[in-house]
Amino acid sequence: MRNSRTILAVVLCASLRVQAGFVENPELPPMFKQLDVARPDGSSATVFVGDFDGSFATRKPLLIYLEGSGAMSQFVRSGKMTGYGIYGLVAHRASDRFHVATVEKRGVPFGWRVEHIGSAVGASEEYQRHATLEGRVAEVRLALTALLSQPTVDPTKVVLIGHSEGADVAAVVAGRDDRVTHVACLAGGGAPQFFDSFVSRRKKLRASGATAEEIAKSLGELEQQIRTILAAPDSIEDFWRGHPYKRWATFAAPAAADELVNTSAKVFVAQGSEDESVPMESFDYLVVRLLVSGNPNVTIRRYPGRDHGFGSEDGEDGGGLMEVSEDVIDWSGR
Repeated sequence: MRNSRTILAVVLCASLRVQAGFVENPELPPMFKQLDVARPDGSSATVFVGDFDGSFATRKPLLIYLEGSGAMSQFVRSGKMTGYGIYGLVAHRASDRFHVATVEKRGVPFGWRVEHIGSAVGASEEYQRHATLEGRVAEVRLALTALLSQPTVDPTKVVLIGHSEGADVAAVVAGRDDRVTHVACLAGGGAPQFFDSFVSRRKKLRASGATAEEIAKSLGELEQQIRTILAAPDSIEDFWRGHPYKRWATFAAPAAADELVNTSAKVFVAQGSEDESVPMESFDYLVVRLLVSGNPNVTIRRYPGRDHGFGSEDGEDGGGLMEVSEDVIDWSGR
C-alpha cells in the first residue's frame, strides 16, 4: 500500500511463529485498522479489524466475519470515498462487545470487486490459484494466530460467522481449530456443493413443468460437467458458473456437516426457506447430522420467506443478513 508505515511485531503462538504488524493505509476508513500477517511463502495476508471510537484499545473477545464467494474487497472505492459492506456493518454493530475482524481474499486489491457479485471472472491469477477451501481456511487460521496475540484481544471467546461459501470455511476452521468457541454457519447448507447443484436443478426443472425424461437428461449433463471438473482439478483457465475448476474441485467433497460434528465449539446454523442458491434439503441434512451427533450446544434457526441473503421481497438489501448476524451476536453472548 502506498505511503504505508509498518510497525512489525513478532508473535509466538503455540509452536507457530507469525510476523504481523499494523499498517497505515490512507484509503482505509479511520474506524478500521489493517494488520498485515506474513504467510509461510513470504507474502502477506491482509486482516481488517474494527476500531470504532478507538475501541481496539479495550480488551474484548474476537469475532471474525467470513463472506461468501467472489473476488471482492471488503471495502469499496468510489472516487475519493471508501465504503464498506456487511463486514463493516457487523463491525459497527458489535464493536461494543467484540473486536470484529475479517480477512481480505488473497489476490484482491484494496477496494476492488468483480463486475458480477459472487463471481471470480476477471480476477487476478493469484486470486484464482488461492481461492480454494484449504486456501481460505489457512488464511483464517493465520489471522486467528495474529489477532489472538494482541494484548487487547481476549482469547477465551472466539466467534466465527460465515455466510454462504464463508459458512463452509467457518465450519472447517471450527472443526480443526480448538481456539474457536462459537461458530455460526449462515446459508451454507451442510452437504457438498455438487449435491446442492443436483437438488437445485431438479427442483427448478420440476417447477418449470419438465418431464421426467428431460430432468434425467439435464442431470446427466450436470454429472458429466462434474466429471470434467474433477478430471482437471487444478485448472484456473476453465470456468463453470463464474469460478475456475480448481475452486469447484476443492469445495466438491468436504461437507460442512462433516466438520461441524467434530467441533468442540457451540454451533449456530441458519437458512432461509426461499434460498435458491443453497437448497433447504442441504440444510436439513446438516440439521440431522448435528442432531445425531449429540452435541447439546447446537442452535438451529429457519427463517421463513427469506432468500440466500436472508432478505425478503419487501426487505432492504443486506438488512436480512444483518438481522441474522445480530441474532448470532446475541446468541454468542449468552
